[in-house]
Amino acid sequence: MRLEGIDLMALDQMVNQDLMSEIEECEVEIENVVASGMLEQPLDLDLIYKTIPGSRYNPQRFPGLYLNLKNPKSFLLIFNSGKIISMGTRSVRQARRSIMTAIKELKSTGIVILKEPKIEIENMVACADLKERVDLEDSAMTLERTIYEPENFPGLIHIMKEPKVTLLLFTSGKMVCAGAKSEEQIFQAVIKIKATLKEKGLIKPKIIEFKKQAWPGRQDAVTDYNVLKRPLPCIAATPT
Repeated sequence: MRLEGIDLMALDQMVNQDLMSEIEECEVEIENVVASGMLEQPLDLDLIYKTIPGSRYNPQRFPGLYLNLKNPKSFLLIFNSGKIISMGTRSVRQARRSIMTAIKELKSTGIVILKEPKIEIENMVACADLKERVDLEDSAMTLERTIYEPENFPGLIHIMKEPKVTLLLFTSGKMVCAGAKSEEQIFQAVIKIKATLKEKGLIKPKIIEFKKQAWPGRQDAVTDYNVLKRPLPCIAATPT
């Protein structure tokens, strides 16, 4: 089970135990959170560049200043308008802490911050595993707002209206959720798409492939069992 970067106490308050077990089974893992904050005051990027080690600033190529943080591990863009964008964190909490850490760095240069920023989550990207195979061809014909061009890309793109996210679905059951503004939206999207696929008969249990197994002392072998999630069938003959 993986719930990478997710506040489990907050999650437990969001959903009941049945939904909680479904989320755990799907191994939801947040990969990236993009957040922004606005200081509502101009910033001297030249001063910041000269004062903060590791920052990069080339206004002829890009109007923003690049800043890498080690804790939390993140990448920030700072603009002279006072806007700060954080990328690369793996939870909402880390994204907020990233921006506040950047502001602390700005204060160390002598800049007086007049007002604490209002931090907003712009985008969250997460991965999940439905643990079942998805029939993408039938899904493309059954689900609305889908794009499926297997000759160009192996996944199916599904635009969900509520919550407003974009899903990438793969035959293996792996999926990517992008465009969410909260962890709750990610959980809702995963649970909703799994329920929809089940209801419409678009997913099937994964097949487990067993490699060749030979009985000791005999030449022939039990070969290539393709069975669903159950033990190998009993073999009546006694090995010699």
